[in-house]
Amino acid sequence: MSRLFQRLGSGEMALGVWLKGGPGWVSTIARAGFDFVRPDMMFSAMDWRELDHIHRAAQAAGLTTWVRVPANPWLGGTEQLQVTVDVARAFSLGIEIVGASIASAHQVRACLEVARDWHRSGTGEYPNSSATFAAMNKKDADVAVFVPHIEAGTAIREIDEILAIDGIRIVMLAMTDLSKALGHPFQYEHPEVWRALDSIVEKARARGIAIAANMGYDFTTHDRMSQRVQRMHAHGVQICLMQGADNMLENFAKPLVNEIREAVS
Repeated sequence: MSRLFQRLGSGEMALGVWLKGGPGWVSTIARAGFDFVRPDMMFSAMDWRELDHIHRAAQAAGLTTWVRVPANPWLGGTEQLQVTVDVARAFSLGIEIVGASIASAHQVRACLEVARDWHRSGTGEYPNSSATFAAMNKKDADVAVFVPHIEAGTAIREIDEILAIDGIRIVMLAMTDLSKALGHPFQYEHPEVWRALDSIVEKARARGIAIAANMGYDFTTHDRMSQRVQRMHAHGVQICLMQGADNMLENFAKPLVNEIREAVS
């Protein structure tokens, strides 16, 4: 059981950081005390080889890997299943959590079916008998978890159907585009955004589903980040994806650099 699931199992909040690339970030993220790293293939130049390096570095550091594969839930359509190709490939690398921004419950069901698939060739696992083949078709629950990322209006409208699908363990709320879809772009703490989150948390909790959400870009100082995550936890968010490693470095370094320049000018 990897670190993110250990946190959930003990009733603690899991914290993670996303990456646009760079396996070298992973050990730093681990030493900082985070629980998971989320490589982002949706909006970056990251390729599959780099993803594999990031995942292997995360395994060595004891972090859970949660990749977001490419998708376009706004223009791709609710019936388009191309996303399942990349979901299958990511699971074959041995990545524990694979997420995708989805447009419909139909896509979620297809991706969950992929998570049950036996293929693990990217990890060097091959069946050599009927017994090992059967074992690979009965993976432990934490080995391959598909997480739908909810940010498109169509997915929000189908959230009840998505939460009712058998096999869902985690649902991710992508707060920037979620707030936009709700008519309050970039207003992460608008009352209607909180009400939507609270409603989803309540329904998810009744089904034993953990809710993950990203912190948002509007929180750029130590105090504001800490207070924001605490409020999210109070509203029932169990997994928080904080900002990207490069974004956090910029936010923390900028005031330091400005302070030094003012002092020495």
